[in-house]
Amino acid sequence: MIWIRIFVLFSMVIFDQAVAQNVRSCMMSTMDGWQFQCATTTCLPYVTIVAFDILQCQSTCLGQTQCEAASFHQSTSSCQLFDHIVTQNNNMEAMVGTVTMTVISGTRTPSATSSGVGNISG
Repeated sequence: MIWIRIFVLFSMVIFDQAVAQNVRSCMMSTMDGWQFQCATTTCLPYVTIVAFDILQCQSTCLGQTQCEAASFHQSTSSCQLFDHIVTQNNNMEAMVGTVTMTVISGTRTPSATSSGVGNISG
């Protein structure tokens, strides 16, 4: 019985350290009912995935260092990830059922250059 308790305690310590080392922080602005209007290829998403909810879409974006914005389409459960959107805020169009989130510059911790997060290729 004591060995089980030791094993559980050891497992909890290892799990706690693994979670603490994978902490990321970031602030995102949210625009409900808006999406990017892409007249040119400069604001097309670099990948579109299926996301069950807005939190999964946001988490996927935050897990990708090149992701600067994400649009979640509630009716289709699709999540579009964007990079190079610095100048695209003027190219927005109203779209019911869409939430667009952009990473606020300077709030990503650790920074994109030091996070070591892998890339999604799409």
